[in-house]
Amino acid sequence: MARVPMGMFLVMVDPESKGEKLLGVAAMEPYFIVCALVTLIVRCRELLVCFWFLGHILNEALNFFLKRLFKEQRPEGAPAVGFDGHGMPSAHSQFMGFYFAFSSAVLLFRIRDVSLLYKLLPVAFNLLLSVAVVFGRVHLGFHTEAQVIVGLAVGFLFGGCYYAFLHLVLFPRFPAMASWSLSKFLMLRDCQHVDNVIQAEYDFYASRRKKRA
Repeated sequence: MARVPMGMFLVMVDPESKGEKLLGVAAMEPYFIVCALVTLIVRCRELLVCFWFLGHILNEALNFFLKRLFKEQRPEGAPAVGFDGHGMPSAHSQFMGFYFAFSSAVLLFRIRDVSLLYKLLPVAFNLLLSVAVVFGRVHLGFHTEAQVIVGLAVGFLFGGCYYAFLHLVLFPRFPAMASWSLSKFLMLRDCQHVDNVIQAEYDFYASRRKKRA
């Protein structure tokens, strides 16, 4: 059966195939992740999340440059849903490669006071999510296998290098950056000295509630 647009999602799927519908939803994960990061920035004002989001912007800029450098077309018959014709490397795959590398580094090296098992579970989930997105880009006809593999590799390498740069250069400067006048005005914060931010916030709210009781 011919593929049709899937609601507001920028994908074409077989309306009779539940598997393709799931892949269509998976293809939108980069947009969901961006929305989540923006929400976290507005809600938490955490410097780490701000630079995480900046990393994704730089990763997208790199993809834009590479696509116009290679000028490789998408596979014949690729659905036309608003993107340009360049397919090398896949932007979705590069996004997920960056996300997986950076999020894994944050979970494994930045998060403290949490057992290794609880760190590996979200890492495994993000891996499955990345695989679903990459597989879907090929199965739904948006990219060739080479385009998604290169995209995933470029994103993963850039994400790892970007985290290493933050770890070596900027993380030690976060306390000073948080004390800048602009940071205070925007209420930006550095929570690297807090082992469990969620627990710390809960304890603060609980103590304030007791004081008002």
